[in-house]
Amino acid sequence: MELIHLRILLALKRRGTLNAAAEELHLTQSALSHQMKNLEQRLGIVLWRKQGRTLVLTQAG
Repeated sequence: MELIHLRILLALKRRGTLNAAAEELHLTQSALSHQMKNLEQRLGIVLWRKQGRTLVLTQAG
């Protein structure tokens, strides 16, 4: 896990949406989503699930 992954996790938890977290981190939504998927693949677990327009941590997250 890299520092950017921790920053993404914290921003997503704080803000709740990809757009808001990406804005906070000065990333595009696409870049943030790509990093999130990369982390999930590296760890072999699903960290988030969509609930309407927001993201919610899974039990593993």
